[in-house]
Amino acid sequence: MRKYRNIYIVLNLIFSLMLGACSDFLEESSQDETIPTTTTDYSELLMMYMYKTSKYNYNVLYYLDDDLKVNESKLPTGDYIWGPAALIRTFTWQPDMWELENGASPDDGYEYTYTQIMGINAVLDGVGDAVGTQRDRDLIRAEALGLRAFGYFRIVNMFGEPYNYNKKALGVPLKLTAALVENGIARSTVEEVYNQIVADLEEASKLFAKHPKTRGNYRLNGTTVDILLARAYLYMEEYDKAITAATQAIESAEGLSDYTKMSHGEKEFSLARYDLSEVEWLYGRTYIDPSLCPTGELLTGFTAGDKRRDFWFPIDATWVHKQLCPGELGNNSGANTPGNAIRISEAYLTRAEARVLSPTNKDESGALADLNELRRHRIVGYTDETSTTGLLEKIRQERRLELCYEFHRWFDLRRYGMPSISREFKQRQQDQHRIYTLKEKDPMYTLPFPLDIVNKNIQLVQNASAKAPEREGVLK
Repeated sequence: MRKYRNIYIVLNLIFSLMLGACSDFLEESSQDETIPTTTTDYSELLMMYMYKTSKYNYNVLYYLDDDLKVNESKLPTGDYIWGPAALIRTFTWQPDMWELENGASPDDGYEYTYTQIMGINAVLDGVGDAVGTQRDRDLIRAEALGLRAFGYFRIVNMFGEPYNYNKKALGVPLKLTAALVENGIARSTVEEVYNQIVADLEEASKLFAKHPKTRGNYRLNGTTVDILLARAYLYMEEYDKAITAATQAIESAEGLSDYTKMSHGEKEFSLARYDLSEVEWLYGRTYIDPSLCPTGELLTGFTAGDKRRDFWFPIDATWVHKQLCPGELGNNSGANTPGNAIRISEAYLTRAEARVLSPTNKDESGALADLNELRRHRIVGYTDETSTTGLLEKIRQERRLELCYEFHRWFDLRRYGMPSISREFKQRQQDQHRIYTLKEKDPMYTLPFPLDIVNKNIQLVQNASAKAPEREGVLK
């Protein structure tokens, strides 16, 4: 009974957090109505808190990498300041990036993630005894494990050092049951968090494999889990395991969608829909401030005939997939992308990179085949690449183009060695540009915890980046 009471308390806490009220979440009178008992109850709970709490909780990642810049045509004149001015602390990598007043700071994603994990743990604790079929219990458990791994993957790559740089560094707290704790939770190491991510994804993959696959219902499936498992192994530099997981994902998928056969502006192209065969899972929402736009370095990476540039950054279109103001491309103001997607194209890029880097099973011809397969579905009149010279750089460049603005670039920069990047910034058209630089292996590649999070968890050790000096811009 204690287990079910914990589940009841945690689920009510989640509901209260969603509703913004915490005063009455322990009322005894509603216990019988709230405790889930069937697999249907648990399935609905998992769906509800996963998507009802989805806002723009990781969009801070867009403002950190080298794929966005200020769109000067959108900057105001005179004394009025708007747009990226509210995000200047994030956009210029300042140690107090979370501490702006009046809600101007981006959401750090931390509390949101742990709210989800709290509910996921409640589901995992109780679903084994739920009334229903074994198939339903398997699928709910598999989805919950996949969701928990996905949450931990993102926050450990925000607040922990890169795995391939210092896996023994402190990561984030691991909470694996619904039992309530007092006095906070200490941080586990990056390695310990990754080991849990892998354990969750491997179990989820095995559970999903026992039953027929479902796609198109906004739920995780086995292919999605294998894509995420391959991603985790790639970051851990476990290249052979990454190849195996990516191959399993590719073999269970419906294949890449052929953009070259689609017309400009077709609504069916949206990655926020299941119309594309390559879309395995849709989740969350995306918003990028329209006063920001793609960098020239990103845009020039798309070669002639590349339909991704036509679709994602069109001139004077009213419908845009990747919600951005193109800047150099026209006066388009963009529109919100209604969802984020996990796509099978990622598995091709993961496998290609792992095939190049594997010390035991290096396979450049296989990597080249993966690269060509993806490009043939993206570039009109594409001629296969035949040279393996600079193949790793070609694959990583393709990854940058294919997965831009899908929560990959900042994490990729971290695992590429945390290179130095710079950006220009100004708040009004009449101002002079200042150049801000993130140095190689800069402490801010590991983000500081927000102060309110540190104050809530007395065992949470703050990152060194929180004590870094103010980053000063140099006049251009």
